[in-house]
Formats: sequence, C-alpha cells, structure tokens
Amino acid sequence: MIKGYILLINLSLSSIVSWLAEAFEKETMAWIILIMAIPFIAVLAILVFRISRNIKPIKLSRFFKKVKLDILLEKDKPLRPQLLTMTIRNTGKNEADIDAPVLEFRKIWTKRKFKLNGINGNAIYPMFIGSGKMHQLRIETSTFHQYDRSIKSFYWARIIVTDVDGRRWKSNSVKLRKSLVT
Repeated sequence: MIKGYILLINLSLSSIVSWLAEAFEKETMAWIILIMAIPFIAVLAILVFRISRNIKPIKLSRFFKKVKLDILLEKDKPLRPQLLTMTIRNTGKNEADIDAPVLEFRKIWTKRKFKLNGINGNAIYPMFIGSGKMHQLRIETSTFHQYDRSIKSFYWARIIVTDVDGRRWKSNSVKLRKSLVT
C-alpha cells in the first residue's frame, strides 16, 4: 500500500513538472528556479558562516607531533562507587598540553557531562604533562549526586580528555550500577 502511494506521488510530481515546463517559457522557468534558490543559498551561507566561526585555526605542527595518552578510570567499589580515580599517563615522546577533562555519565540514551576544573575550587587545568609523566585526580561522586540527583540512576561513567590542539582521548567505561541491559 505504501509503495502505491509513493508511485502515485512520483507520477504526480513528474506530471506537475512536465505541465510547468509546457505552461511556462524556459526563461520564466529559469527566473522561478532562481527566485526559489535565493532562500536556500542564504540559509546555506548562514550555516557555513556559523560552522567556520567555530573552527579553530589549523596548526601544521599538530600533524607532525604525535601525542600518546593513556586515560584510565578506576572505581573503589564494584557497584555504586563513592570515589572514581582518573589517571592520565603520557606514553609518547612528546609533551601534552591538556584542557580540563570532562566526566560523562551515561544511561542508554541519555548523557550528562561535567567539566572537571580542579581540586577544591582551585583551577589546575590546562595542564602540561611531560613525556613519561602521570597525572592522577580523585573524583567524589557524591558532589555530582548533590548537584543533580538523577545521576544516581545512570549506569556508566567515563572521562573525555582534549588537548589544546583539539585531539580527543576517551577512557574506559566504568559500570556504576546494574541495569537490565548489563
């Protein structure tokens, strides 16, 4: 039945286009197409402008400098952990300049992200990690539960780290509580 409607629509569209082509001259059709294309081009130009405004300038050194980071997220208890430990280890030859990491709580279709700025209200990010060095941060989950109580029902957590040049690394996912899926 659906195929019949699609066929009917296709037939009617082609008949409409052919009727328009016969009813109007070619010059008139060109003007109609041009007038209909102006709003489309305007919307496309606005979209390109917004996207280009958010793009950071590309540095050539980014392509030649390889940064290898290992991000590990550990928990203190198997279920409903009170303390998460984030470990960032630079295993590459070059140093890394990382921005503030983001803690992401996930359900099946829902995500909630929190930016970790530092320790006890002191901003420690952006941070420079040399080759072979390690950074560790202990995260108490109770602070996030006080901020938003719905986070207690989320199933997984992970850390997302970005550097100044825009590269991204993700940690392993940590199970926070049991679900019907896992």
